Amino acid sequence: MRLGEFQVQVVSGGRFRLDGGGMFGIVPKALWERLRPADERNRITLDTNCVLLRTPGATVLIDTGNGAKISEKDREIFAIQAGDCIEANLTAAGVTPAEITHVILTHLHLDHAGGGARLEDGESIPAFPNARYFVQRGEFDDAAANRSHMTTTYRNENFLPLRAAGVLELLDGDAEITPGVRVAVTGGHTPRHQAVLIQSGGQTAFYAGDICPTTSHLRAPYNMAYDLDPLTSIRVKGEYLARAAAENWLWLFDHDPETPAVRITESKGVYSAVPVE
Repeated sequence: MRLGEFQVQVVSGGRFRLDGGGMFGIVPKALWERLRPADERNRITLDTNCVLLRTPGATVLIDTGNGAKISEKDREIFAIQAGDCIEANLTAAGVTPAEITHVILTHLHLDHAGGGARLEDGESIPAFPNARYFVQRGEFDDAAANRSHMTTTYRNENFLPLRAAGVLELLDGDAEITPGVRVAVTGGHTPRHQAVLIQSGGQTAFYAGDICPTTSHLRAPYNMAYDLDPLTSIRVKGEYLARAAAENWLWLFDHDPETPAVRITESKGVYSAVPVE
């Protein structure tokens, strides 16, 4: 997809499955299963939609997917796609890991940060050797202290090696990462979760991260049980959806397995997603 001078491409970091109740919180199964059918273990299929941005001055990757540093037990529990999916799919897109200049992590949960480091001779090292990695300082602190009600979703091997290698940039609030690419702290899913605004040629794309993971989460009550502050998720999601509809943004979903890119429309307070090729 073209966005002014930028090229925007969705690349998968690997499919997986999560409990449908966890993904929809207080919404009854009778309602959410119409949108996302569950398997015999109550799991729904999700993707890790990472975003590759090619700008005149940078090659940016937003989120890194599951990675390959996953135990067989976890791979079976979450039906995680085998292999180093982000590297394979970047290669298919014509980009090598060495060409990535910036990696933006919305937060440090394993399905977003897992592909940012890889194993070499049993040691976890940065997967993108020439990139700077960007995450909020508070998110890093929470991850390092494992402050979450999902006690296994922060994995030290995904982010501590980045700091040890001196490639991790810790941010204190909203910031411009490279011209036309900004992060905005949203909170909600985690206290310092950040979304990404991409602007070029008078056009805007928005990577919502986990404040709105799929097309099935547009309605206000449809939020994850994993959110640490669901009221903030509801408020911030509504604010960005209103802007996206009014300004014709390209909206990018991080977990939708069929429809990663849409335009948002609004009618009588109800938001809808119109797929974009």
